[in-house]
Amino acid sequence: MAIKYDESIFVNPEDLIEEDEFFSGEPEDLDESELPKESMDDYKDEYLGDIRSINNGACLKGTIIKISDGEVYVDINHKTEGLVPIGEFIHDEEPPKLGDQLEVLVVKMEENDGSIVLSRNKARLLKAWDLADQAYQSEGIIQARVSAKVKGGLSADYHGLKAFIPGSLMSLQQEYDLEKYIGQRFQFRIIEFNRRRRNMVLSRKAILEKERKRVVAEILQKLEPGMIVEGCVKNITDYGAFVSIEDGRIDGLLHKADMSWAHVRDIHKFVKVGEAVTVKVLNVDRDHEKISLGIKQLNNDPWLTIDEKLRVGEVVKGSVKNITHFGAFVEVADGIEGLVHISDMSWTERIRHPKEVCNIDEIVDVKVLNIDPDERKIALGMKQVHPDPWSLVREEYQIGEVVTGSVKNLADFGAFVELKEGVEGLIHISDLSWVGRVKHPSDILVAGGEVEVKILDMDPENKKISLGLKQVNPDPWELAEDNYIPGTIVRGKVKKLTDFGAFIELKDGIEGLVHISDFSWTERVESPGDYVVEGQDVDVKVLEVNRTERRISLGLKQMGEEPWIDVTNKFPIGTTLEGKVTKLTNFGAFVEIEKGVEGLLHVSDFSWTERVNHPNEKVAEGDVVSVKVLDINYKDRKISLGVKQ
Repeated sequence: MAIKYDESIFVNPEDLIEEDEFFSGEPEDLDESELPKESMDDYKDEYLGDIRSINNGACLKGTIIKISDGEVYVDINHKTEGLVPIGEFIHDEEPPKLGDQLEVLVVKMEENDGSIVLSRNKARLLKAWDLADQAYQSEGIIQARVSAKVKGGLSADYHGLKAFIPGSLMSLQQEYDLEKYIGQRFQFRIIEFNRRRRNMVLSRKAILEKERKRVVAEILQKLEPGMIVEGCVKNITDYGAFVSIEDGRIDGLLHKADMSWAHVRDIHKFVKVGEAVTVKVLNVDRDHEKISLGIKQLNNDPWLTIDEKLRVGEVVKGSVKNITHFGAFVEVADGIEGLVHISDMSWTERIRHPKEVCNIDEIVDVKVLNIDPDERKIALGMKQVHPDPWSLVREEYQIGEVVTGSVKNLADFGAFVELKEGVEGLIHISDLSWVGRVKHPSDILVAGGEVEVKILDMDPENKKISLGLKQVNPDPWELAEDNYIPGTIVRGKVKKLTDFGAFIELKDGIEGLVHISDFSWTERVESPGDYVVEGQDVDVKVLEVNRTERRISLGLKQMGEEPWIDVTNKFPIGTTLEGKVTKLTNFGAFVEIEKGVEGLLHVSDFSWTERVNHPNEKVAEGDVVSVKVLDINYKDRKISLGVKQ
């Protein structure tokens, strides 16, 4: 709170020191006829004695009786006149005149010619110190002229005395332009005084503060809540504005919450510094000297009649006042704002930020969704101004129908296809193809391209439609058992190689697997890449078809004759023959008796007399050994061999 004050404050005359008491006086008149008739010597002695009775430094009153070019003659009621240098009158507003009365100080006496040297200025300085001393003791008020700016403040002249005014004590507020006071006369209170050290400190703030308190108390006593007053915006802060009222003598706070019934976000849009405003007094705190003001209280609260202005379901125009990440605040009536949530801005677009839809101060159409007068909240919608495109989905589309749409977005789990503006469906990655494994929708679809899809399921209430791409065409696996009969030979392309085999793509995109065990009758296959490469066309034999598990087993080695067909005829049980050791295990040694035909020489069949713990005690890989055929299991393709037999 600040007080506006006049530069010249009226002071009780009793507080002022009467300066005229020290600078005026009437001389006593002498009747020469009453003087005794004495001799010249007696008169001279009397004259000199009278002069000697005057002490240097004495302060006397006198009257100007003569003025010359260099001196002013003053009658001081002694035998001779005193002389004041004419230069002491040079700064007076009017020149000295005969008959003027003044107070002078005896400077010195000339005994040679009996003249007395006087000083009016020194007498004034002496009386000025007396006057200042009296004012200091009585806490009175003096008037002084500001003469110059000095370090830390100002210098003032008081009847020739120099005084110091600290810059902080020149006014109620912090002053940065002290030079504006130079040459002006003001009233001061002496706060420090030392005559011996010729030190005097003045304060104008002490007088202004006293006057301010008086004015504030008077204004606060007069102001009452509910009063309407005129004011001027003095200062603006983050939380409001200070308004100067009562002719600028006191300030009140206009909080931003009391500027408008609507939410105030930018104070500068409501008030400006220097602007005249009409305000209502809301509260007066006399103990803390605070005044609360309001502008919105000049009008009735619009929320009290909200039911008369707005109804749920109606479409109104409003101005966008603020935009946040979760929505936009729209003023739909004076002082009334509602929120358009980001989810209520569009039926058709995925809005990431409300700025994509509207701008500050833009006029928009909104629908009133809900009104809560108690919480002073209104829910508004932009998209609700137009029909929801999902509301007609069941009428426009049927499950099982094949439709054309535009690929809007590709994700790891599928593709979004727009069927019409605002209506999108999802093709799950599992519904992209009947055959093969789709790693990503981009393997089949392109964003922005058109595609035919079948509607698999619809849930308009939750805005979901399931679509299928593969379902547009028949499932080739439905006829797989008819098209791929075991034992038939088919042609395909090597699609992919793995550690356990090769996937062969057949017609209609169906893939079958050639297991690593079905590459060769006679060789142990370690890597399918040793036999085929990706992209190669190959002929394979269908071994097995499982439509339920969507699996076809294919064979390469089955394209040739199986070596085991004549094993029983070539190697009857009991036959002794030679073979080559191909592999050693903990339980025995495998012996190749013909290309592609191996038998097992078990560790127990090496010797009748010795305990053989491991085949390497008797043979090594590559050795040629004589063995006897002990048993043949054609079904499991196994032959038991023996050495000891």
